[in-house]
Amino acid sequence: MNFEDIDFKEYEIKYEEHIRLANEYADKLTKDISKEPNNAMVRNNLAITLMEANRYEEAFHHFEEAAKREPNVQSLFNLAYFYFTEGKPIISKMSEDEEENNKEEQPLKEQAKDDAEEEYSWETADNEAFELLEKVIKLNPQHYFPYNLMAEMYIKKEEYDIAITFLKQAVSQTPSLENLHNLGMCYYKKGMISTAVDYFGKAHALRSERNLTLWPMLCYGVCLAQLGRKEEAKEIAKEMLILSKKEEQEFQSDIAEIYYFIDDYKEFLTEYSKLDWVFYSVEYLPPYFYSLRKLGQSKKIKKLANKIIANKKKQIKEVLNDPEECDDFDKVEYEAEMREEIAFVRKTVQDVYAGIRPTIKFEPYLETGCYFYGCFRHNNPNPNY
Repeated sequence: MNFEDIDFKEYEIKYEEHIRLANEYADKLTKDISKEPNNAMVRNNLAITLMEANRYEEAFHHFEEAAKREPNVQSLFNLAYFYFTEGKPIISKMSEDEEENNKEEQPLKEQAKDDAEEEYSWETADNEAFELLEKVIKLNPQHYFPYNLMAEMYIKKEEYDIAITFLKQAVSQTPSLENLHNLGMCYYKKGMISTAVDYFGKAHALRSERNLTLWPMLCYGVCLAQLGRKEEAKEIAKEMLILSKKEEQEFQSDIAEIYYFIDDYKEFLTEYSKLDWVFYSVEYLPPYFYSLRKLGQSKKIKKLANKIIANKKKQIKEVLNDPEECDDFDKVEYEAEMREEIAFVRKTVQDVYAGIRPTIKFEPYLETGCYFYGCFRHNNPNPNY
């Protein structure tokens, strides 16, 4: 079997075989590079293959070398994307004393091995990624990856207007789940829900094996609910419950919140009641307690609140009395956090009985994908220009 023929769906099952084939293919490409050192396409394929073999430091150096020898859209962008997703490797230097002590304790064979292999650590390299990507954009790339990535960088800085500009350019090249969803996210962040809903809907329509995320669908359902389009929101919630269960994606509490947004407290409780409240964050409790109150189930509020409070008091006692637990400072901090949560539960009960409707703040997440040109795993294009 050749490396290019690997069924990546079986990656987890055949991990060792995958690594072996990746290393074999890397050896072949290394020989090819020795014959054609200026061939950026081959060097890019080698870097991608080295990543598949978990040899990231070597991959970085080949991405870097390709960009130096043949600076084009492919080589510059892949280096920029590596910087953005992986950071940059830095050689870890030991002090002279540490190095001498280390050598004294090691057999000669191990010393020779360590001398031949440099130790690396990694640090973020967003600035380097941005500078390179600016160069790529000036080359007017005819593919959407660079525009997607530039938009994600601006989203990370919460500069949504600039991100929208790049995302629209990306969509004009090729609409994808990622750029359509992220356009929806930007408009949602700007409070333009009626615009956001359309982009989330279009993004969900492009859901495929390449990206099976249900986030665009969830965002679509939430926007429909917030716009008062209740029946459409209900249909999305029902469909999501089926899909999330079938595909084992944890969206139960998120889907339930669609029902809360449209005041369907019965359906909201149906889903929320399946959660284990003893271990879930107390921040999830307010809408649940309020829904119980609206449906005349106030006794359940007190019962659950008392159970959670008792459990947290028990946890405090166990931690404080356990000599093998964390140090005294951490114990004090832990107790303070637990008592703060207990106070939050009590205050929530008071507010709900006072008729105060808790709000749920929905935060859409950024969608991304693999943007490496020439990635075998994701069958990405490999333009050489």
